[in-house]
Amino acid sequence: MKTPLLFVVASCALASPALAGPDWVERGDAGSGFATAQAVVGIGTPLSITGTLTTNFVGEDLEDVYLIRITSPTTFRFDVRTSSFDTMLYLFNVTEGQELFGLLANNDSAISTGSFINGPLASDGSGAMVLNPGIYALAISGFNRHPVSRTGDIYTFASTTETSGPDGPGGINPLQEWVGSGETGEYNILLEGVGYVDVPAPGAAALLGIGGLTALRRRRR
Repeated sequence: MKTPLLFVVASCALASPALAGPDWVERGDAGSGFATAQAVVGIGTPLSITGTLTTNFVGEDLEDVYLIRITSPTTFRFDVRTSSFDTMLYLFNVTEGQELFGLLANNDSAISTGSFINGPLASDGSGAMVLNPGIYALAISGFNRHPVSRTGDIYTFASTTETSGPDGPGGINPLQEWVGSGETGEYNILLEGVGYVDVPAPGAAALLGIGGLTALRRRRR
């Protein structure tokens, strides 16, 4: 896996920090990969992300990807407390080559009402974990809509409630596309241990620090 270092946000959707508040509301459509991900920018501390996945005559919007900053690697969490559909959450490392590598994922929480990534370590024995503060990509989709690389599924789930590491056949390669039918609707993700992505200077791209590598030990089958 490539080592995350630094990258330049050039093509991600950036909103005016003056419009940002503790509750980030999706601007337009947060995309499906790094190039179209929505950077959560502002001043202070974001407390939630609210958005919508839809299928209509215009087309399908079955996953949303956001760039966020994890400020507390040991105590962060992403908690889908409100949604109108069965959600799935995915956290990705971002490399200097602007590729997304699988890190953590959850389908159903055992202690909350929706998908829940609670802290740095996978619960599936894979050894995947968040090591450092920095910029990561957080994605949400409806059930059965999942990320794949050129070699297959990035994640596998032995149970619906595990926090999975990237232990699928495609786990060592970067995100290529999303597959599967996915449910749609509105969602609200509560955030803890998370900060805004750096606000760029006017007319210039932002230079951002990337988060840590995945510490991964393959699960024996």
